[in-house]
Amino acid sequence: MKLFSVFMLVLLVSAAIFNGAEAGWLKKQLKSVEKAVRRVRDRAQENLPLVQGYVGVAAQAGLLPGR
Repeated sequence: MKLFSVFMLVLLVSAAIFNGAEAGWLKKQLKSVEKAVRRVRDRAQENLPLVQGYVGVAAQAGLLPGR
Protein backbone atom coordinates (compact mmCIF):
# COMPACT_ATOMS: atom_id res chain seq x y z
CA MET A 1 0.00 0.00 0.00
CA LYS A 2 2.86 2.36 0.80
CA LEU A 3 4.48 1.65 -2.58
CA PHE A 4 1.25 2.60 -4.33
CA SER A 5 1.16 5.91 -2.45
CA VAL A 6 4.75 6.69 -3.43
CA PHE A 7 4.03 5.77 -7.04
CA MET A 8 0.98 8.05 -7.14
CA LEU A 9 2.98 10.92 -5.63
CA VAL A 10 5.72 10.53 -8.24
CA LEU A 11 3.09 10.33 -10.98
CA LEU A 12 1.36 13.50 -9.82
CA VAL A 13 4.60 15.44 -9.49
CA SER A 14 5.80 14.36 -12.93
CA ALA A 15 2.41 15.25 -14.44
CA ALA A 16 2.62 18.72 -12.88
CA ILE A 17 6.14 19.25 -14.17
CA PHE A 18 5.54 18.00 -17.70
CA ASN A 19 2.16 19.66 -18.05
CA GLY A 20 3.70 23.12 -18.06
CA ALA A 21 6.91 22.08 -19.79
CA GLU A 22 7.41 22.34 -23.49
CA ALA A 23 6.76 19.05 -25.26
CA GLY A 24 9.65 19.61 -27.69
CA TRP A 25 12.33 18.70 -25.15
CA LEU A 26 10.66 15.44 -24.16
CA LYS A 27 9.96 14.55 -27.77
CA LYS A 28 13.62 15.11 -28.69
CA GLN A 29 14.80 12.90 -25.81
CA LEU A 30 12.39 10.10 -26.71
CA LYS A 31 13.39 10.28 -30.36
CA SER A 32 17.07 9.78 -29.48
CA VAL A 33 16.17 6.80 -27.28
CA GLU A 34 14.09 5.37 -30.12
CA LYS A 35 17.05 5.69 -32.51
CA ALA A 36 19.33 3.89 -30.07
CA VAL A 37 16.84 1.06 -29.57
CA ARG A 38 16.41 0.75 -33.33
CA ARG A 39 20.20 0.47 -33.81
CA VAL A 40 20.47 -2.23 -31.14
CA ARG A 41 17.57 -4.16 -32.69
CA ASP A 42 19.09 -3.98 -36.17
CA ARG A 43 22.52 -5.12 -34.97
CA ALA A 44 20.96 -8.00 -33.05
CA GLN A 45 19.08 -9.14 -36.16
CA GLU A 46 22.26 -8.95 -38.23
CA ASN A 47 24.29 -10.99 -35.75
CA LEU A 48 21.67 -13.58 -34.80
CA PRO A 49 22.83 -16.22 -37.32
CA LEU A 50 26.41 -15.84 -36.09
CA VAL A 51 25.38 -16.31 -32.47
CA GLN A 52 23.22 -19.31 -33.35
CA GLY A 53 26.20 -20.88 -35.05
CA TYR A 54 28.35 -20.44 -31.95
CA VAL A 55 25.61 -21.92 -29.77
CA GLY A 56 25.42 -24.95 -32.05
CA VAL A 57 29.17 -25.48 -31.92
CA ALA A 58 29.23 -25.05 -28.14
CA ALA A 59 26.37 -27.53 -27.73
CA GLN A 60 28.15 -30.14 -29.85
CA ALA A 61 31.32 -29.66 -27.83
CA GLY A 62 29.37 -30.19 -24.61
CA LEU A 63 30.05 -26.72 -23.26
CA LEU A 64 26.40 -25.86 -22.59
CA PRO A 65 24.85 -27.38 -19.49
CA GLY A 66 21.55 -29.18 -19.94
CA ARG A 67 21.95 -29.96 -23.61
